[in-house]
Amino acid sequence: MTRSTQPRPVVVGIDGSEAARTAAAFAAGEARQRDTSLHLLHALSWPLAGIAARTEPDMDLRTMLRTGAETMLRGAAAEAADVLGAERVTWSVVEPDPVTALWEASDDAQLIVVGSRGVGGVAGLLVGSTTNGLVAHSSCPVVVLPDPTSAAVSPRSSVVVGLEGRPEDDVLLEFAYAEAAARGTDLVAVHAWQDVAPETAFQSMSPLVDWAGVLADEERVLAEALAGWRDKDPDVPVREAVLRERTARALVSVGLTAQLLVVGHRHRSPLTRLGSTTHGVLHRAGCPVAVVPIPTGGAR
Repeated sequence: MTRSTQPRPVVVGIDGSEAARTAAAFAAGEARQRDTSLHLLHALSWPLAGIAARTEPDMDLRTMLRTGAETMLRGAAAEAADVLGAERVTWSVVEPDPVTALWEASDDAQLIVVGSRGVGGVAGLLVGSTTNGLVAHSSCPVVVLPDPTSAAVSPRSSVVVGLEGRPEDDVLLEFAYAEAAARGTDLVAVHAWQDVAPETAFQSMSPLVDWAGVLADEERVLAEALAGWRDKDPDVPVREAVLRERTARALVSVGLTAQLLVVGHRHRSPLTRLGSTTHGVLHRAGCPVAVVPIPTGGAR
């Protein structure tokens, strides 16, 4: 007998902020695109949490906060139901801090969506260093939406993916190709490189360096990373961009008008922090950024 399994849901961290409502709408679209359900998650991260750890919390206050959160979630769920249908939308209020709650949710989710700013809940924490904690250790890809005031672009097109010429590029390409196909748009593969002799300004400007040859080598790196992928999904148009620039800056620049910018993060240990490129992209990008976890050992 064949046992059917339900596809893993899209999970969105939500509080009462406008950024969280935007994140919920984006997540509903992602769930519809993936033909799966949506789960709205709110963590009771409230100002008296530190006091509650030392004294018995005021149960009336806790009840009031939970009631308010449930009311907010019902409203957000009703909006998402217009996109997905009520049977595909669930919500919950949890006690752990927002980052812990989302870590735990990522074990059973296919995608986590969070906003860039909030009023103190999940989205609000992402402005600071807590971004590292969430994205660095999530078991599934995390999409972080940009500050809506950072750039106004309409319409957006393309999925952009950053490639380094390493075996784990396949993990990013699998995700990016699927996103481009689902959105009916093209894929822009970006490979950035810097001067081969950056120790001094004189070396980097040396006429003895064959910069055309260096560029040709870097173009081959990108071509090799893409080898075979066009045959796997020939319906997705692919454009290649090789830039002599810092990686984060190159990705932010190319991704300014993109629907989605895809980067990777290597899981090395429980103490892993985000690399400088991923951190830089998350804090500067003007488009949604998907951070895809790369398991130890490279591609799956």
